[in-house]
Amino acid sequence: MTPQAIDWNGVIFGMGVLILGTIILVVVLIVAERFYRARALRQDMERLHSLVERYEKTTDSIERHQQTAATELTEVRTRLDSVERLLREVE
Repeated sequence: MTPQAIDWNGVIFGMGVLILGTIILVVVLIVAERFYRARALRQDMERLHSLVERYEKTTDSIERHQQTAATELTEVRTRLDSVERLLREVE
């Protein structure tokens, strides 16, 4: 084959295949990046939701303990007042 007998149809077809392949590769990479980013965001949201649920449970538990402590403290104050009254009467 001489240098002047270039098959331009083959060259154009080959360049078209390379360009199309590059475009497909870029699109696939962009879609994959968005997929992984969305998956990471979903995992972060699940972790955040789990953390919020644990916070709510802890807050409820602390609130119950505070109410119990307040009730017991009121009871102790009442008993202390009655003991003070009894001591004053004894004096």
